[in-house]
Amino acid sequence: MRKVVVAVLVVLLFAPAAFASTYDTGQGMIDKAKRGAINLFTGIVEVPMQVYKGYNNGLDLIENKPLSKGVGAILGLFRGFGHAAGRMGWGAIELFGFWAVNHEDNDGVGIPFDAEYAWEEGEQYSIFKPTLSEGVKPIGRKLVRGLADAFGGVAEIPGQAIRGKNEGNVWLGIGKGLWFWASRAIYGLGDIMTCIVPNPPDNPGYPFSTELPWTEFTEGLK
Repeated sequence: MRKVVVAVLVVLLFAPAAFASTYDTGQGMIDKAKRGAINLFTGIVEVPMQVYKGYNNGLDLIENKPLSKGVGAILGLFRGFGHAAGRMGWGAIELFGFWAVNHEDNDGVGIPFDAEYAWEEGEQYSIFKPTLSEGVKPIGRKLVRGLADAFGGVAEIPGQAIRGKNEGNVWLGIGKGLWFWASRAIYGLGDIMTCIVPNPPDNPGYPFSTELPWTEFTEGLK
């Protein structure tokens, strides 16, 4: 385990120089940590904010038609706790995992926040639109992605090693594979634990080279 940690740290030290041609790695880590800290410590604001939105809009989240403002506020309270849990959970992942690689975005994966930060208005997502079966699909996709990353992330080591060999630097490939594996583990467990609560639609930070952890390996064997 100590060797794995050392290898990951070495990759992180040289990552900005090695990968700067495709992405500003250092700035991405800073942006991720900053947003994570804000969401972690302000996520609770979602509770009064969602109550306000529910009262102000007075909407039935099932049929999306006018409803009593009082009922809207009650629905907003439950929605607020869910959004607060999502912000604080994902915020912790981004703050303490600022160094980790992440998926390029969360498009269609997980329920999206109304807005980037808790105190902003934004647009509310309803799991009943257009239908319940369609509305809950992002939850399932998040769980499946989490399971793939958490239990299949180790495939990044041979996959990145093969890619590194093809690019003329197998050791950098192995180091990158360890970095990607550790990152997949963090985000995979994060996806699993937060699959039923909202998350941001985008991800700042250095992106994985493929959506699935074993793609580089299977492609390299061809």
